[in-house]
Amino acid sequence: MGKDVSRGRDPSERVFELTGCFGARLDEEREAELQEFYGQCRDYFELETGEPPGPNEAKSLLTSLPRGKGHEDKFVIGLFDAPGHMVGVLDVIRDYPVQGDWYLGLLLLGSSSRGRHLGERVYRRLEEWVRAESGNAIHLIVQEQNPGALRFWKRMGFQERGMGKQMRKGRERVFLRMTRELEPAPEPSGTFIKSWLAAWRKARDRGANRARR
Repeated sequence: MGKDVSRGRDPSERVFELTGCFGARLDEEREAELQEFYGQCRDYFELETGEPPGPNEAKSLLTSLPRGKGHEDKFVIGLFDAPGHMVGVLDVIRDYPVQGDWYLGLLLLGSSSRGRHLGERVYRRLEEWVRAESGNAIHLIVQEQNPGALRFWKRMGFQERGMGKQMRKGRERVFLRMTRELEPAPEPSGTFIKSWLAAWRKARDRGANRARR
């Protein structure tokens, strides 16, 4: 019998097995790889903060948590092309700011992967996953000086819910709060269940059974 290569994999990895792209949950062991990817995204950091990425950007993303949340609810997903090069990163927190809602902290693609609808594909799969987890809404913020991001999220169905200010690298920045309310996921009709969803449910249930032993 062949080795079960799926044993020990995080169930969230199944969610982002897309055509030409796959996702893997990142931890501190891949901090250097994430920091190297950030070097390809200098334009994003300069737009958002006025400065290139600092030396601790990756560590901050991997370790920062809102008050009251644990790492079991934080998903930092590296997005990789078929040869295994990191082409993007996604950061989401489950059950934040309230139970049943999710917070999308970052969806960033490298310059060579933009303009190919990858961002939309990743977001749509994230939304399906949140629905499958009985999520009620997804929240995010967009910096006022990033109109391209604002257009993208409006196209994804997000609506503006207010404004705020924050200090970033010593500069005060205005941001827009945005939310997408989610309808409950429809039950699969007949015997058809999307392959990623079936694999995710199987891996999730297997992990839950191991935890109860």
